[in-house]
Amino acid sequence: MKFKRAYLEIAAFLAVYFFAVYLWTLPFQNSKIPYGEFDAISHWELADYPAQNDRTFVYLPPFIDYSYPENNKYKPHTLWYHPPFHTDLAMISAFARDRVVPIYLTNAIFASSILISVYFVMRKLFGFLPAILSSFLLTFSMRDIMPYLWGQWPERFAYAFIPLILYCFYMYYTSYSKESSKPVYIYMMSILIAVNIMIHPLGFFHSLAGLFVLWIFLLVKHKKLAFNFKHIIISLIIFIILFAIFPYQTASMLKTFAQKDANTKQPPFSRLFQWSFDPKNFGGSVPPSYFSFREMSGNWTLLSKLGINLNFLMVFLLMGIFVLVIRRQDRDIFLLAWLISLYLVLHRDFIGKTNLIHRSLSATAHIFVPITILGALSIASFIKARQISQFLKYGMVLLVIFLAFKYSMPQAYSTLDTAYDNPLKRLNQAQIDVSEWLKTNTNDQQNVSIIGPPPELMEKVWWMASISHRVSNFFEGFLTWGRYKNKPEIASSHLLNDFIVMDYSDIGLISDRSYVDKWQQYEKQNLANHTLLYNKGSIGVYKYESKN
Repeated sequence: MKFKRAYLEIAAFLAVYFFAVYLWTLPFQNSKIPYGEFDAISHWELADYPAQNDRTFVYLPPFIDYSYPENNKYKPHTLWYHPPFHTDLAMISAFARDRVVPIYLTNAIFASSILISVYFVMRKLFGFLPAILSSFLLTFSMRDIMPYLWGQWPERFAYAFIPLILYCFYMYYTSYSKESSKPVYIYMMSILIAVNIMIHPLGFFHSLAGLFVLWIFLLVKHKKLAFNFKHIIISLIIFIILFAIFPYQTASMLKTFAQKDANTKQPPFSRLFQWSFDPKNFGGSVPPSYFSFREMSGNWTLLSKLGINLNFLMVFLLMGIFVLVIRRQDRDIFLLAWLISLYLVLHRDFIGKTNLIHRSLSATAHIFVPITILGALSIASFIKARQISQFLKYGMVLLVIFLAFKYSMPQAYSTLDTAYDNPLKRLNQAQIDVSEWLKTNTNDQQNVSIIGPPPELMEKVWWMASISHRVSNFFEGFLTWGRYKNKPEIASSHLLNDFIVMDYSDIGLISDRSYVDKWQQYEKQNLANHTLLYNKGSIGVYKYESKN
């Protein structure tokens, strides 16, 4: 019976996870054109370049170095991320012989792996129903979906390691005694922490905070240090060996963390009573809805027709916290420590650390959702009659599923299904074709200047640079922006031996005709006597050569 039940549980989880992967891959199911903000561009090109060239690199190729020369604070002009994440994407792309779908599919699997780790930990500590419902509800987490779409790829994957790291420490501590212990857990914890650093340092700092709070809580309850010198030394050796594999990137991470934050403004005292931030402080970079629990998690107003505007999602969350605090079993302390450590991380601005602080907000769903599910299922525990209690428990399971489909899924599905549908947000086929032509017919030391996309479409220029593997300057912007001195002289020396791309392919989508008139005038006056090498799909490529 247990054997069959295990198979059913695995089948149920696979159904949930495959549904999540289907949902999260909607943006590229009908369009094989890469998408995302500037972060996505950088991650895609860091994977695509080694895949296309069948080799990794230490020093950045010219087209990447042009944009990110000093992102590595310790060793400029080298890769600023630890290589494993992008190397994984590159290997999949190379084996599949495709530049887009394999990278995006692998990233979707990495990003959704938080469902796997939360399911595993919750299944071990609280059983199947809390685990499967937690994974199911995380499928629609907008605070995961939105950064995933924007392009914060490694960070999405790094968060999946946090519950596993905490679980390894929890198992080592709670099973420890002078007579027996399970050191494999602390060794595995060291490996996971080191890997977490290589994925994204933000996940590493979240993990450290979680470990510290969990250790304090367990120490207070059990009044034992659970300390074995041999185990600690071995785990440290494992960590240090892995930590030292990529010295340039590790040193850059440490140097970045040690830097003083430019923002020295002390947050208001009222921030201590808030989980989120003031959207006004992040205007232009993150939409205000990202800071709203109601908009990101779903407004489960089941009784709104009766005039009761009560968000049951928040009610279940508060009930879950209440149950954990009252019960205080070891497994409850695990979740409470995780919750409190996240609170501390989200309030690190009180000690002057504000870098990427709003990104940490996306980790709230990973702990809020399991506690919410426990709160909903705990209602049945207040009924002493076993049959009624069981009936109520499974009734709550059905209710949670219904509410998730009704209130949480529509926004998640709509956001993913329509992501970057706007033709101004993705390259068109003509722009992809010319980028491929530039990659084949120019060398990587030559500049490419693109005249065509208006300033609002800078992502298109960067995407063309990424696909072509060539330095792309937004030259029309260079001519009009006012921060350069001696622009005529700079323009003259810059253009010499450049490839000039005149891109009219988006002309039908641009309402401001002054842009087009200016481009055509520039082409007529400056490029008429230069060689036209490519003319296809409303895009021309000139070789700007010396007149001598």
